[in-house]
Amino acid sequence: MSLERRETKKAIMATDGQADRLSSLPDDLLYHVLSFLPAHEVVPTCVLARRWRHLWRFAPALRITGVKGCNNAEWFVNFVHSLLLLRDPRTQLDSFEIDLDDGDFDFKEFLPANEEHVNRWFRHAVMCGPRVLALRTTDGIYMYEDDYQPMMLSNVPLISQHLTRLELEMVDVYSSTLDLSGCPALVHLKIDDSDIDGNITSPSLQHLSINLSYFRTGPFRTRIRTPNLVSLELIDVMRRAPVLVENMPLLVSASVILSSHCVDSCSKNDCGDCNDLQCYGCHSSERGADDRRGESVLFEGLAEVQQLELSVDPKVFIVNRDFKLSPTFSKLKTLLLSKWCPGIAGDLNILSCFLKHSPIMEKLTLHLSEVPKVPVETQRSYTPPDQPLECSHLKIVEIRCDEVDERAQRFLIS
Repeated sequence: MSLERRETKKAIMATDGQADRLSSLPDDLLYHVLSFLPAHEVVPTCVLARRWRHLWRFAPALRITGVKGCNNAEWFVNFVHSLLLLRDPRTQLDSFEIDLDDGDFDFKEFLPANEEHVNRWFRHAVMCGPRVLALRTTDGIYMYEDDYQPMMLSNVPLISQHLTRLELEMVDVYSSTLDLSGCPALVHLKIDDSDIDGNITSPSLQHLSINLSYFRTGPFRTRIRTPNLVSLELIDVMRRAPVLVENMPLLVSASVILSSHCVDSCSKNDCGDCNDLQCYGCHSSERGADDRRGESVLFEGLAEVQQLELSVDPKVFIVNRDFKLSPTFSKLKTLLLSKWCPGIAGDLNILSCFLKHSPIMEKLTLHLSEVPKVPVETQRSYTPPDQPLECSHLKIVEIRCDEVDERAQRFLIS
């Protein structure tokens, strides 16, 4: 044996003789450490030492991500199948995440070719009974980046006694899956950049966040039935605004942003009643019998909110139409009107109506839009109230503007 090899062997033996402080930790702490690693990094820990051989099979968290250096979709699918097959089925999972980010893959076009496999993993995850369940995809893993369709989640009910948090990103989800009555412990639901093709129902849900997502088109609007909601975010609603079906007496805070992506819009009329048959917002065949004329879309569900942030594109008519039903915000104390413009009749109407219908409002914040909004045509006009508005509880009026230009100065002086 050469001198170099003898020295190397001595070094290895010396290392082996040192205390393995990590392995001396109790199992619960080791499981906690493993929970921060993606699955393809957890499995190789089985070669560290005899004690580590089966630890990965009992880890309470499972995170499936892409594998850097893997350029074969078939290998990745087989790896995940084997992982789920060999994991100990008796171990209660705390969280199960399927995070398919194109930045973690060295191959493209994973979907839709492998959509069936991902659906199988998701259904397996539900059966494992985790508290937290997440499925996320990104557009870079789809075959057609310019005209991709989000992955279609199997239209089957979710039934879990343990699930408390569900997160979905860039998926197409349907009515059966969105009926979450079979998840009595569910508290948090977060949906981002997805297609919502059905009604959302959950008696237990307390926190709902929907961001940059496409709601149902066609003759029926999406219904949201969440009577015990505490917080709500509807950020940048795409297509038709959803219906908040019933009163939510526990609602503390809500943030609603209706941008130009909302098709409930008209450049000529506040309430979607213009005479132009070519107007998509007022006369589209998609509106059908579920147009909600004479019925609330948003404000029935928001009637008991305590803190509200609202941003409305000047062409969107749903808010002004809801105000015609004379709702009362009996608990509203804090109102933020974001991207508000004093030169737009619709924005002035919204402000006037909130002051009129919020008897205990204490704080009003107007965040002026960075650039003036484009005025709509002549059929929209602002009519000041006949009687002075009663605002006896109003204590603070805050004006925010990123830059004090001439427009802001005129408003402040007035």
